[in-house]
Amino acid sequence: MTDALLDSQTGTEAIPSAPVVPSRTRSPRSRRVLLTAMGGLVTTLCLVGAPRMARADVLKALPEKADDFEKKFAPAYDYDKDGCYATAAIGEDGKLNPGLDINGEPSEGCRDMPRLTNANTYARSKCNNGWCAAMYANYTEKDEGIGGHKHDWEHIVLWVQDDEVKHVSYSSHGKWKVANRKEVRFDGVHPKLVYHKEGGLTHLYRLANESDDQIENETGRWFYPAVVGWTGYPNDFRDRLLKHDFGTATIQIGDDKFNEALKAAMPSFLPFDPFAK
Repeated sequence: MTDALLDSQTGTEAIPSAPVVPSRTRSPRSRRVLLTAMGGLVTTLCLVGAPRMARADVLKALPEKADDFEKKFAPAYDYDKDGCYATAAIGEDGKLNPGLDINGEPSEGCRDMPRLTNANTYARSKCNNGWCAAMYANYTEKDEGIGGHKHDWEHIVLWVQDDEVKHVSYSSHGKWKVANRKEVRFDGVHPKLVYHKEGGLTHLYRLANESDDQIENETGRWFYPAVVGWTGYPNDFRDRLLKHDFGTATIQIGDDKFNEALKAAMPSFLPFDPFAK
């Protein structure tokens, strides 16, 4: 920080006035006024120079590595301003995200460009009986609201037939909502979804509507995290991620949850078998 002060009206460097040299005959009232002014200046300078509150380290995202199918249809995201940005759950050094404690402010400490530009979406897919399902797991560091908690995992499943997304399922407070293609807005072939705070409750992804083209994330456009597919992790990183305890937030792409999650998310009339190998 420089010693120069800026003029509050013009933004230009102000020329400091000559220091006031107190007179030995200054009155007690004048001395009190001078001391008050000096104290205010010291307080202001201390506030200007004070460091910002420490935040959890931003992890560097894993490089994109996924099947062409998973990348081709990967959802396009925006993030309402009353919530965190998605970010990496595991960094390229293998470190797991420690998350952030809730503090009553839905976006505090978790909504900045370094986090967003280091976001991954973790994918896994399965095809049978003429249909393919692609699940995308997205991580944020906290979920503020009634029943809020450190860490958040939200999931989206795309149901694809004849090289076209026919249905979109998205997690909603422990359940699934299912939409057919006519209800979904697309960025090209990519379904548009928005990370959204539902009233006083916690966050979830919802389908985008027309007004959501007024983008709220800082890139100014629909955002695409780097996709990491089932075989796209380095070394043992996938096992580290899936075995990690994220508290009440759970990731659904692991062997212990994936098939059941597909069963719960799929449209009831599909001939898809969620348990097929």
